[in-house]
Amino acid sequence: MQFDGERRIAIIREVDAGTPPRQLLRADTWAPAEADRDFLGYFPVDALRLAAEMVWEVYQAALAVRKRGGHHAAA
Repeated sequence: MQFDGERRIAIIREVDAGTPPRQLLRADTWAPAEADRDFLGYFPVDALRLAAEMVWEVYQAALAVRKRGGHHAAA
């Protein structure tokens, strides 16, 4: 789970993806129901910091859009 203060913003978890399957990190926006989460990307399993930084950038961009009066699923 990734947070902004106490607000959940994303979930980053290990998954098996591809053919043949290999272990990767999958990043999704946070929503209580999995069906409501937006896919952000796959990352090498040893790149948790990179995944977290990318999630933070997407979240910050979504906040900027929201402040300008638009909306974005990641925030």
